[in-house]
Amino acid sequence: MKKIGFLLTLLIVLMASCNQAEMKEKKFLKGMQSEDFEVSNQAFEEFCQWLQNDKATMTHDFKLMREAIGLNVQTSDDGQVRCYSWETGRGDTTRTYANIVQWLAGENLVAYNGPIDALLTGRKPQINHQWSLAHSIDSIFEIKDAKQPIYMIVESYINESGMSFYYVSAVVNKGLTLSILPFFFNGIETAGNREYKDDGKVNKADLIKWDAKEKKLYSYLTDDSARIIPGKYEVYQLDNTQFKKIAQE
Repeated sequence: MKKIGFLLTLLIVLMASCNQAEMKEKKFLKGMQSEDFEVSNQAFEEFCQWLQNDKATMTHDFKLMREAIGLNVQTSDDGQVRCYSWETGRGDTTRTYANIVQWLAGENLVAYNGPIDALLTGRKPQINHQWSLAHSIDSIFEIKDAKQPIYMIVESYINESGMSFYYVSAVVNKGLTLSILPFFFNGIETAGNREYKDDGKVNKADLIKWDAKEKKLYSYLTDDSARIIPGKYEVYQLDNTQFKKIAQE
């Protein structure tokens, strides 16, 4: 009976937490959709602060925002790192996104809002509103076999010429910090970071791949006309916490 009572209490607590999170999501969504700039800006800032301070957001599904504003939520397999992105504006070719990254550093929750590739290693996360360089966050690669567990964040965007990019933008050292690249690559180039023509048939899942068994990262190649070369990759080998370019295959 005691066990049943404990489970019921736990269920009630979880349901209350879910309801509270959904109410906050609904509140911030309403504000962010306001035509009044001051109202929408304030709602956005409060939404970011919520993600900075409430661990419950790490497991909340954000169904309302996913449906209403196209919120894209990416979560690492172990639930330690989470990324959010959504489109905030669109021109003839370029698109701008808001980016938020969360991760757990021990028992502490850390969150950062802003262009990921503008971060400095060890920089204290702060709320800011520099959205113009932010891109769509498409996936997180969890690298378990490194000296320290790390998480690679992959972004995409379309430049002013209408060309697409897909690249590794940053790395989370578990329990430490969010770092810019190419700190984790030997050289100025990082995986991806080349423009390609997207004919609507490009599968992003095929562009950058992580082989956990071989500890190799495969990044797409393009020809002189910026077209994807099917089955051809630039290969990086993981050595402790650095990726070294070893070949093209």
